[in-house]
Amino acid sequence: MRRRSALLAGLALAAPVRADTAPLEIGGGRLTLAVDSELPGAVRAAVPGWIAGAAQAVAGYFGRFPVPAVEIEVAAAEGSGVRHGRARPGPPLRLQLALAPDTEPARLRDDWVAAHEMVHLAVPRLAIAHNWLHEGIATYVEGVARARAGLIAPRRLWIELAQQLPQGQPRPGEGGLDDTVTWARTYWGGTLFCLLADVRLRERGAAGGLQQALQGLLAAGGSYAVAWDIRRVLEAAEAATGQATLSELYAQMKNTPRPVDLDTLWARLGVDGTRLREDAPLAALRRAITAG
Repeated sequence: MRRRSALLAGLALAAPVRADTAPLEIGGGRLTLAVDSELPGAVRAAVPGWIAGAAQAVAGYFGRFPVPAVEIEVAAAEGSGVRHGRARPGPPLRLQLALAPDTEPARLRDDWVAAHEMVHLAVPRLAIAHNWLHEGIATYVEGVARARAGLIAPRRLWIELAQQLPQGQPRPGEGGLDDTVTWARTYWGGTLFCLLADVRLRERGAAGGLQQALQGLLAAGGSYAVAWDIRRVLEAAEAATGQATLSELYAQMKNTPRPVDLDTLWARLGVDGTRLREDAPLAALRRAITAG
């Protein structure tokens, strides 16, 4: 789950795609795939499986693939391994992914970038000030969805979240989430918001937690095909849970730098270094997040 600043908007893919498309039908969505002919044959052959695995994980989390159709372009790029990705609103909706020619085909199953970009398709486009929510949802849900699908172990997800989330804490002089300008806080501050929301929703009786809220958002027409303001996004998500948890948390964090007591949070969830403790107060809740 290591996030690269190269994922931030504004970076272009290194090469155009020059290959025939191959459709994949997954979770009610039609994924039209184009793979750059400059990539080695072994990499090109592994791409459909990578895309299908990510799409199945995302469809499993949302109950369906987020949009009826999307074009996915996989281009060759300089560097090493999976480079970056981005979602394009279109029409048509598109995902652009970049791979270096040295990408090991066997490592694609373990990569998070395709799933991250697909989760973006399940959330309306937001104002720049609220990009932290878009990236936070994509970062958090991608990991949970892949853990549920068996692409990564739940233990790995929780350990990596514990390692990375301190980057989402406000630094001296920083404001609330709506004022953040750093990539680390955009991604990891947004992810921390999502984790807190998931835990609070479940503690307050919403058995499906954030998943329940985001499925409701998608059912209300809130996908990447539309642009909504953050209030509408939160209200649509909350209608599925019968709670105001998301709005309450947003009000607390949008303008005010509010550090989170992560030590206490991890102790309650039972994330202890590289171990998961099953005697923790919220161990069952933690298991429910990754088990579905």
